[in-house]
Amino acid sequence: MKVTPLHDRLIVQRIEEGEQTVGGIIVPDSVGARPRTVTMRFRRDRRAEARPDFGGYRIYRVVNFNGPSDSTRMVLIRRFSRQAGDERTWNFSVVNDTTLDFKCRGQVVDDSVVTFVDPDSSGNYVKVCREYVNGVCKVIGDSIMVLRAPPGPHDGFRTWYSITYEARNNSLDGGYADLFVPDLANCATPSDPSTCPNLNHKLLNLTAEPVEPTGGPTSDLESVIVVPNPFRANAPWDSPGANEVHFTNLPNDARIKIYTVAGDLVAELSHNDRVRDFERWNLKNQNGRDVASGIYVFRVEASSFTFQDRFIVIR
Repeated sequence: MKVTPLHDRLIVQRIEEGEQTVGGIIVPDSVGARPRTVTMRFRRDRRAEARPDFGGYRIYRVVNFNGPSDSTRMVLIRRFSRQAGDERTWNFSVVNDTTLDFKCRGQVVDDSVVTFVDPDSSGNYVKVCREYVNGVCKVIGDSIMVLRAPPGPHDGFRTWYSITYEARNNSLDGGYADLFVPDLANCATPSDPSTCPNLNHKLLNLTAEPVEPTGGPTSDLESVIVVPNPFRANAPWDSPGANEVHFTNLPNDARIKIYTVAGDLVAELSHNDRVRDFERWNLKNQNGRDVASGIYVFRVEASSFTFQDRFIVIR
């Protein structure tokens, strides 16, 4: 049975938990590029799920993907499994293998879209003081629970996701292998599906564009920093042959000017983003040449406010 490759149906978007107002109307489940949570939505494949050898879906994640032929750094972060003993991971209807309807308790339902929230992007709830006075907790009423973003690397890491089918284990095999979906248009022997490439692999079903988790713009210019500082020849998010630093904790609209310590303008960046709190600089001057090692001064201008600080580049 031929199955359309998953990459034709995969949708990956950022969603902020809570309500969104559109034209004055509250839309609880609206989808859009917003800060805080990375959410994946993909459409279930009826024909694949009707196969007797279908064992479920796998979601993989890779950060700073450096090449189209390397899947070794992809990490399995979630399984929606039909395997024996994995019933708790499958909270959906089941496909009728004759009519291809989604059915739950004998009724036809429509839960064809799966929503998965990446737990590493959503943060966790922690208990905090309700009110602080001069940095000291003022005990008035109970403490409150707030959502805090998780610690770890800077939000601006480019992140890709991939979804594959899992093959159902037979009674003797517990290997949890990938399901084989032959590409019948490219078989070495047209009459032999076993000689066809497998459409079901992580690289083929990779999201076309990365998402960039972000905590969202901030209004305090004094919280703007450069990462990494000092920059030492490369940063964790660098693409092959490229270098960049990130200006983080930016407001919605800002202009960033970078100077030498002698006061010469090196580069100028414009930031206008309602979602991201950072801006990239490729460590090149206004003529497109790599800047030299040294101390640099950056100045952030937003509305009538400015903030200035220094950072170091070590080549």
